[in-house]
Amino acid sequence: MSETGLPPALVIERVVLLGYMTSGKSTVGQALARRLEWDFLDFDVEIEQREGRTVKEIIATDGEEVFRRMEAALTDEAAERPGLVLAPGGGWILRPEQLDVLGATTLSAWLRVGVDETVRRLRGDTIDRPFRDHPDPRGMIARMMAERDPLYRLADISLPAEGRTPEAIAFEIETVVRTRREVLLPFAPGGLG
Repeated sequence: MSETGLPPALVIERVVLLGYMTSGKSTVGQALARRLEWDFLDFDVEIEQREGRTVKEIIATDGEEVFRRMEAALTDEAAERPGLVLAPGGGWILRPEQLDVLGATTLSAWLRVGVDETVRRLRGDTIDRPFRDHPDPRGMIARMMAERDPLYRLADISLPAEGRTPEAIAFEIETVVRTRREVLLPFAPGGLG
């Protein structure tokens, strides 16, 4: 407890967006970073720039485990930077300990999208995704989402991401960040009263 008798202030320094591919992590993340005036880090884009090849190529050549290690290294770097919105890949949560690496000052937000909407978005997506050419995309997506669901549920907050604009979702997350930052801060000594 602080000197005021209130719990210590909970300041959010980072937001990590969780969700399956095409859930809107990159789009919502960019909008949220603008709203908060923070930096935005898209894990796939950063890894592709560093490696000089696409995520699909990395996974095809080196395997998914190598890609997951790259994500983990980037998570370690991000944990040292305040004022950051993170958009890792959909499978980042397969290593749930990465939430602990980011720490208590990171708000995790799960962007929920159903299987049918994910398939629809994947078909219309221009990004060359790792599993885009799978012979049974709906079945594969349903299986992977079911496996990851308990891990996505570890998020601090969960938001429906179907039928909503990225700006509306970003506004909702921004409200949580600012509320936690401003409302839970204890009064300064000698303040009101």
